Parts: sequence; structure tokens; C-alpha cells
Amino acid sequence: MGNSGDSRHSQKREVDRTIAIIKAHPQVNQVSEPYTQDDVFHLDVILEVPMPNAWRAIGESPSGVRRFEEIHLKFPRLYPLDPPELSLRADFSRNHAHIQPWLTSDERPVPCIQDGQLTEFMQQHGIAGILNQTVLWLEHAAEGRLIDPEQGWEPQRRDDTQDFLVADSSSLRATVSRNGGFRFTRMGYFRRHGHWLFGQVFNDQVPVNEKSIRDAVTWTTHNGEFQRGDSLALIVWPGKQPSGDPIVCDVYVPDNVRNLSNLKEKAREFGCVRELTDGLNRLAKCVRKYRSREACPIGVVLCARRPCNIIGTTSNIEICCYTLDFYANEAFPNGDDTPVRPCAHRDHITRELLSTLSGLPAEDTPPIWTLIGAGSLGSKIALHLGRAGRGPSTIIDSAMMAPHNAARHAIIPAEPDKQIMLMDMKARLLKEALGGLSQNVTAITDDIVDVFHSRALSKHAWHNDTWAIVNTTASLRARAALCTQAFRHRVIEALLYANGSLGVIATEGANRNPDVGDIFTELYALASGDDKIRQQLYPEGGDIELQRIVVGEGCGSATMQVSDGRISMYAAGMSEYLLSRQQEGLPTEGELLIGRLSGTGIGVSWEHVPVAPVCIVRTENETGWTIRLSARAHEKIEREVAHWTSVETGGVLLGRQDEVTRSFYVIDVLAAPEDSQRSRHKFELGVKDLRRTLDNYVRTTNATLYCLGTWHSHLAPSGPSALDNQSAQAMGLARLAPSILLIHTPDGYRAVLAERTNSEGEA
Repeated sequence: MGNSGDSRHSQKREVDRTIAIIKAHPQVNQVSEPYTQDDVFHLDVILEVPMPNAWRAIGESPSGVRRFEEIHLKFPRLYPLDPPELSLRADFSRNHAHIQPWLTSDERPVPCIQDGQLTEFMQQHGIAGILNQTVLWLEHAAEGRLIDPEQGWEPQRRDDTQDFLVADSSSLRATVSRNGGFRFTRMGYFRRHGHWLFGQVFNDQVPVNEKSIRDAVTWTTHNGEFQRGDSLALIVWPGKQPSGDPIVCDVYVPDNVRNLSNLKEKAREFGCVRELTDGLNRLAKCVRKYRSREACPIGVVLCARRPCNIIGTTSNIEICCYTLDFYANEAFPNGDDTPVRPCAHRDHITRELLSTLSGLPAEDTPPIWTLIGAGSLGSKIALHLGRAGRGPSTIIDSAMMAPHNAARHAIIPAEPDKQIMLMDMKARLLKEALGGLSQNVTAITDDIVDVFHSRALSKHAWHNDTWAIVNTTASLRARAALCTQAFRHRVIEALLYANGSLGVIATEGANRNPDVGDIFTELYALASGDDKIRQQLYPEGGDIELQRIVVGEGCGSATMQVSDGRISMYAAGMSEYLLSRQQEGLPTEGELLIGRLSGTGIGVSWEHVPVAPVCIVRTENETGWTIRLSARAHEKIEREVAHWTSVETGGVLLGRQDEVTRSFYVIDVLAAPEDSQRSRHKFELGVKDLRRTLDNYVRTTNATLYCLGTWHSHLAPSGPSALDNQSAQAMGLARLAPSILLIHTPDGYRAVLAERTNSEGEA
């Protein structure tokens, strides 16, 4: 008792402070003494509503708002943590927009003064803010400006409803034609305690006859507190006036539908009462021969034309949903007294809805793109983009889901006794998840290399209008295979290194130049001059750090030890990058983005590195091999040639070789040693400190980059000389791996492949 008294005394102090603030407000004319009722404090406040002098003289506006309006404040027990309940005088007209559909316990209307939760508004602006918003609301109500055509039509409120129908708003609005009408569609429903209803309205139409209605409706009995079944939804819309103009309802009336009579009156306001009545009569006729004692819910959707677009939409069709029960034999035995419950409308999960909520243009056609890799990173990227209405069109992954994948995969396992359903291919499971986001996906469970070599599979893997191919496998084999393909689809690769401390995005340039092979060569070159990147790419002891984790008796998985949260940090940034590129277009140059874990470990910072197109040179003595000369290497060669204009010069080519793509990726050049010899007809590469310099370079790149051969210049346009061919042959004998001899001439590059041959002269 003592605690209750202390609490009441404390609340009285808070109310007294509030009254002092209220009395100081310039629009407050009078404040009553606080009084208690139902063990809480109440307060009546008279506000002077700003209005023109002519209205002030007569004491009210044409819309019925008085110059001096009384508002009532009911303070909850948790005030000021919770805001006071605000209500108007009992006889205040409810034919205003932005007014709640319910009344207080003493029959007072409740204005909607804030777009959002009043609880949060109270914490930010206090009681003074609530008074300011109330005065503004009353002023707009007096002037008839609660609905602003530029903002849109305020739909009828459904905040207090327990029932709701999920329906595709675009499909419903597309149904409305100039001629009034109705149609039935399928509806699935779930009902609890015989009252609370969740219905899903489908788009497929149901013909109105006994057989189709019987097939569409399941007369189910209650299973404890739940009832689930199939039923119908009735979509109704108004037609046109005798003049031919469409029927438009430009009067805002609160939704007070409680029975079938009210529903018909509401339809009359909207101009579609005949259509509603015809639809209900047709239903009653079709179920006349049925035998069942159970009630079945039916959803009713009235589509009203408004004078301007509904707030937040590009349509002037307002969707008003209701539900009522019908029975076999006699559909509505209580006639116009049949109870009707207003329902809140919720949109179907559609690409348009997901795009809108993600801040993307809903009307845009989503790009077609292919995801290679449905593992932990790929699945997260797929679902991030899927939730934005931009998920992949095709997913390629040959791996099966295993229990240990639950640690990081985006697919959530079912409860333990149902987890056998998770033992499916990752691509198929991810396809099903995206299907739940209303996105159709093709799942290919073949190995990516097999896809490349199968015309039938390739037809499903990508199309002529494919926007990009996103590879998240972190597979060198997959990357090399992608680089061998002749298609023009640009490849974007995303992967993580070093237990998630480094992330990389590589995007190919226009015409796939540079390709991902070029871009990752650029990454290796950057690592040679950046200790931190080098340590993350090449951890102490060897290659990229993959630990073998025991996942079962006799089983292991070569993978990183990294938390789901860390992968998600990178996946979020990678997904945002893909979304922005889908909106803004792919870059002309290649892009390398390097994401580094912040010092706190709870964030990622991304560095952007543009990668210019490479110069592609084909070897003259061996078909199929190409030299891909980076912009960095090309510029150094050009500078060297410009410096030695009267003699031949040269140097050493650095980079990496790929047997699969038959490419030499030249990322840099090493200046000729100081003991090199230059003349007008010959360049001889020196050897002073060359071995030591090359060994140091190879060590800083963990042997991912190395010497590929040499280059020299010709002063006149010409192909390889006899001496060049001899040099290439000597280089081939000296190295197990092929080498290249690159020649810079005034009219472009020429190249010779230097390769060890067998005793019969074959490579």
C-alpha cells in the first residue's frame, strides 16, 4: 500500500509539472484541475484554434472545428514514460482524415497527430510537442487541409485491427476497370480462437459456379484453438457515372463497418454497392446445396477511387479489406446483421515491395545475373540482394549442405528432428529461400567447369542479357575457367582472406578488359608494397590460411575459422556494392576494392583501386599464348624507350603465368641492371645484382609473382630477329616453365614464347 501511494504521489508531481508547461503554451485558453478516474489522472484543456477572422467571429469553421476546442488528456500509470491518451470532444465530427478508427472508453474520437509512434515523439518533444501537433492538426481540420493532394490521400486507418489480408496491391488495382464489377479469387486462411484471422489472397480467379466454389472452399473444423483452410476473396470495384466519368469518392468517412449492413453502406459511399450485393448473392446461390455446419471466412476487398493518389503509392485506388463468415446451405443466415470485421491490408512479398522498402525504384526491371558459389558468403550476398528484389537469376554450386555449414550459411536449419530436410544441394536450398521472396531462380548443381563445357547447361547459366556473373567460390580453378570463356558477360569476384580480416571485390572492365585474372595479379602486386596486405594474403607458413576442421568421425573440412558475424560484415558491403553497380552501371575500367577489418574488429573500411585495361599481345611462334601487359608495365616500358631513343633498351618482365588460360600476366617490369649493354642494333641484359633483386621480389609476393622473361626495344618496326629467336631458344633451355621475349617497336608489341623442348624439338 505504501509503495502504491508513493507511486501515485510521484505521478501527481509529474502531472503538476505537465500542467505548468501546458498553461504556458500560447494557444492554451483554459486548463481544468486534474482529477482521478479509474485510478489515473485526467485533464481537460481548452485550445484556441488559429483560424481566419470571419470564422473566429462565428466561433467555428465550415468543417465544424470550433474556435475553442476541448481536448482531453488521460495520463497512464507509466507517464511520462508513456504519452497521455489524447482525445477530442465526444461530438467532434469523425469525417476527417488522420483520425483513428476507434473511440475512447467515453466515446471520444482520437486524432492522429503524428505519423509514427506517439511514444517516441513524446520522448523527443515532450508534452509541448504534443500540444503543438494537436493545434496544427485542429488548424488543418478547420481549413479542410488534413488531406494534402500533393502528399496523397490518407487511407482509412486499420491500426487496431487483429485481422489482416495479404494481397498483391498492384494486382488488385489492375483489376479495377471503368466498368464496375466483382470477381472471386482463391484465399488461404489461418484463424485462431475463432476470431483472429490471417488470410492470403491469391491472384488466380475462381469462376462463379457450384463446382468451382466447392473445389475452392474447404469446410474445416476447429483443431483446438486453430482453424486452417481454403476459401474465397471477393474483389469489388466501382464503375462509371451516366456521364461516362469514373465514380470517385472524394469524402473521407471513418470506417465504422461492424456488420453486413454497414459494409453495404460503405460500398454505397464508394459507388459499388450493386457489385458487392451481386457478388454476395452469387456466392449464396452457389453454396445453397452444400451441407456443413462449420463457418468459413470470406475476404471482401472494396476498391475505392479517390481524387488523388493514395499516400505512398502511384495509384488513386484505395484498398479496404473486410472479413465475414458464410455457411453452407444458407450463406448469411443473419442477413444484414451478419458480423463483419475490418482487416488491415498487407502487401504480398513481391520484388516491387522489396525494392521499395530497400529504397530502390520499384518500377525498374531487375537485372539478370548469375551467382557461382552458394556457400556462406555467396548465400548471404544472394539473400541480401534478394531482400532488395534483386536476387540472382541463376545459382551454380555442386556442393551439398552439411550440418557444420549451419555455423555460417544464410539458410537457417529447421528444428533438430526435421534437419534431414537440410541435406540437399546448397544451390537448391538457396533457390527455395529466394522463392520465399517471390523470385524465380534456376539452380544448377553441376560443377562450374562442367557447365562451361556443356551447351545445354550454359543456356540456363547465363543469357545474352545477363548483367554480370558473380563468383564467390574463392576457387582458383573457377577463376581460371572463367577467364577462358569467350562470352562478354563481365565477372565480379568476391572473397575473403585470412580468417575474414581482408575482403576483396574484383570487377572486370568493359569487354572483360581487365579480367579477374588481371585484377588479382594487381592485388598481388599491391601486396608486395603493403606489409599488412601481404601478411593477410600470405600468412606465415605458406598459402592462404585454410584450417582443417573436424566435422565428424573421419571427416574434415578445409575452411576458415571465422564467425558468421564477420562474414556478414563483408557480405553486407559486397551486397551494397552490387546494388549500387546495378543502379549506376558497371565501370569502364576494372575495379579492385580491398576491405580491411577495423581496429575494433566491428567494422570494415573499403579502399578503391581502379585497374586500367591491359595490352594484349599474342605470341608469334606459338599460337594460343597471350601476354597481358598491365598499364603499369606498359607505362614503364614507354618511359624507358622514350629515354633511350637512339639505342635499343630493355628489362625484366614480372608477373605470373597461368597454364589454364595460357596467359602471361605482366604486372611490372624491372629496370635493366647497370651492366646492361645498349646499341642501335642490339640490347644485352646485364646480370649485376639481378638474381638478388628477383629473389627479393619473389619473396615479398610469396612466389605468386616472379620473372616471366625479358623485353627489349627495336628502333624500327620489325618482328623478332634471328638473334631474338636464338635468345628465346636459350631462355627456353634455361627454364622449366615457359618464358616470354617481348619486343617493343614503334608500331606496337611483338612477342616470342621461349619454351623447353624435348629431344625431338616438340614443346
